Amino acid sequence: MKPTATRRAVLPSDSLRRNRDFQLLCAGQGLSMLGSGASAIALPLLVLQATHSPLHVGLVEAVWTGALALACLPAGPVADRFDRRTVLLVCETGRAAASAALAAAVLTGFSPLPVLLAAGVVLGFLTAPFNAAVLPAVRQVVPESRLATALAVNQVRGQFAFLLGPVVGGALFEAGASWPFWLDSVSYAVSAGCVGALRTRTRPPPPDAGREGLWRSFTVGIGFLWNERLLRRLTLVASAQNFVFDGVYLAIVVISARQGASGLSVGMLTATSAVGAMAGVVLAPRVGRLLPPSRVMLTTGVLCALLVGAMAFTASAPVLAVLLAGCTLAVAVSGSVLTVARLLRTPAHLQGRANSAIGLLFMATPPLGSSLTGLFLDELPGHVLFLVFGALLAALAAASPRGSMPGAADSLDRSNGVGHTRAHAMD
Repeated sequence: MKPTATRRAVLPSDSLRRNRDFQLLCAGQGLSMLGSGASAIALPLLVLQATHSPLHVGLVEAVWTGALALACLPAGPVADRFDRRTVLLVCETGRAAASAALAAAVLTGFSPLPVLLAAGVVLGFLTAPFNAAVLPAVRQVVPESRLATALAVNQVRGQFAFLLGPVVGGALFEAGASWPFWLDSVSYAVSAGCVGALRTRTRPPPPDAGREGLWRSFTVGIGFLWNERLLRRLTLVASAQNFVFDGVYLAIVVISARQGASGLSVGMLTATSAVGAMAGVVLAPRVGRLLPPSRVMLTTGVLCALLVGAMAFTASAPVLAVLLAGCTLAVAVSGSVLTVARLLRTPAHLQGRANSAIGLLFMATPPLGSSLTGLFLDELPGHVLFLVFGALLAALAAASPRGSMPGAADSLDRSNGVGHTRAHAMD
């Protein structure tokens, strides 16, 4: 008799440095974020250069984020029904092709608003399944005892990429408007290669996943979130804050460009948001041990309201950069605490659908924030707009729910081991 070959599953390594699949996922995601950061700063500059209209800038930004929001619900079932490695690979390959097509259109001078809007729709519908599948994939390639540390490491690397992205994108835009989009395409292609090299087997779908009705598969993630009362209320407040933060970011870009700042200068200004986010990720574990998620949301909301309101009283780019960094620090702290709690409290077979439900709520508001900001920038002085944004953030801080999330702290402690960092910003 021939000996029976035993096929061994690749088990996650307790050491993140020796965990090959985690390092591949982390490196690929970081490069992907670098390209996204470069194209994100180039897009409003390109539209403003072509149309000289803040309203058109807001419209394009709204369509790009709106497409991502619409794709969130179907993205969840896709991430939970199919092999997550395959989902990530298809999404990254598709985004590489779409970004290359957009770069070619910009290079040839054929980039009117309809082309930019169509590119946003395609990229949004490919990004949503990627976002729904990537966190569950990380959870599968690392042991639970190292999950929080892995999320923190991944987030720090991602924020470092977002720090470099706007600077690189602004500099490339000065050299040629298409170059940031070429970089974005290459980064997606490299990320696809990293995903393709993964060895860890992804878990098969639960037995009833294939028989679940289409409508039920879309709504089960929302149902889970709805039943988690405190998590639901915190998510809704965070979604409303996203409306404001998207407007603040766009207002800083447009106002700086109107004042004659170069693409590189605008990129360096907005890149400070990544500095603040990295600091927030580092602080999040200590804050999460001291305060429950609801108190974290209240404290960071008040801080953001004060910082955005202060933007109304300065026209200095360095001061705006510091205030923006402070805002992103606060958002990263609150997002990190909430994300780890949500990820550990969600059953494994619902990870994709729960992530996509929360992603839908998060991405539904920025399109409105971009559109209204573009409209108001044509009608209102910048300092008035910042005061309005600050007042909205203050109202949201006052509306933050009180109470604790049952079991969340215990789950965090179990995953954290002894003294490990835990943090990850919400997608």
